[in-house]
Amino acid sequence: MSFLSCTTSFTINEDGSSTFTINMDDVTTKCMQSLTPDPEFWICNAVHNRARIEGERIYKSEIERHLEEDTMPPNPTKRSLILAYEIPVQETS
Repeated sequence: MSFLSCTTSFTINEDGSSTFTINMDDVTTKCMQSLTPDPEFWICNAVHNRARIEGERIYKSEIERHLEEDTMPPNPTKRSLILAYEIPVQETS
């Protein structure tokens, strides 16, 4: 059994935004405080950086798809193309 305990909840809001809550026990908190003087900033930065990388991947994929299919929407922006991206459904076994 792990000496760490961390629980999370994730809710997608009606406007498409989301709320993510992380609850860390005293050991996890102490470890994060040892890692960084500002655990909240570190966690936010990790999420932001990973989302940025995925956003670039989606944007590139959507640009390529629209160019191949000659379906480029008028005045596309990175934001609009990412928001219009349809996440593939992953089958579960």
